[in-house]
Amino acid sequence: MRYFFYFLILLISASCVSTKYSVYTNQENFDNIQAGTRYTVYDKSDRKFFVDVTSVEKDSIIGTRKNQRIAIAKKDIKEIDKNKTGATVILIGGTVGLLVTAYIIADTMRALGEGFGRVIGGQ
Repeated sequence: MRYFFYFLILLISASCVSTKYSVYTNQENFDNIQAGTRYTVYDKSDRKFFVDVTSVEKDSIIGTRKNQRIAIAKKDIKEIDKNKTGATVILIGGTVGLLVTAYIIADTMRALGEGFGRVIGGQ
């Protein structure tokens, strides 16, 4: 049961990411990238960067990473994702609450069944 919860949390966490740019679907179209937003950027060699984008230029995306200014050439970018942390927290909290409620209801129904069984059985 514990592994099920780990799997569920992993699945929910991975589902709260939206792809803003992909070299495979919208080649050279960086219109969805906005300054002032944090993104996860993957370059063509599959390196991962967390970047707070400050501006989108003609040939590069400029931002900060670990308090240092960086510029990533658009031609080197494979994918840009935006994490939705708030949605992830709400989704995980709701799922855990639903599972706990289901467990409480099932346990109560089991206890009621045992009680009625004793009454009907004459114990």
